[in-house]
Amino acid sequence: MSDTILMTESVQVIHSDEFGKSDYIINLTLNYYQEAGQWIGFCEELGTSAFADDLEQTQAELREAVELQLNGVERITDVRDYLVDNEVVIQPVRLSRQAGFAIV
Repeated sequence: MSDTILMTESVQVIHSDEFGKSDYIINLTLNYYQEAGQWIGFCEELGTSAFADDLEQTQAELREAVELQLNGVERITDVRDYLVDNEVVIQPVRLSRQAGFAIV
């Protein structure tokens, strides 16, 4: 793996309960670098990764992978414990949205 991160972005991920009310936001760090002609992206806090031929596609793939990972964890266990174990800060919020996680 390359040690040279070419781009870093911070994203806010909002969680909504089954009633469509947003109950908390988490902040995640997404890093991107190039290796062997591919762009690779990874989430520092969750260890999620994705790759593609260009940066924009890698960003889209990584964002989707993060959402899938979080929604999958939520289906099988207490996602808040998972977030705490990964040292992700949970910030309470009250908004109306679709149930599940979404990167905003």
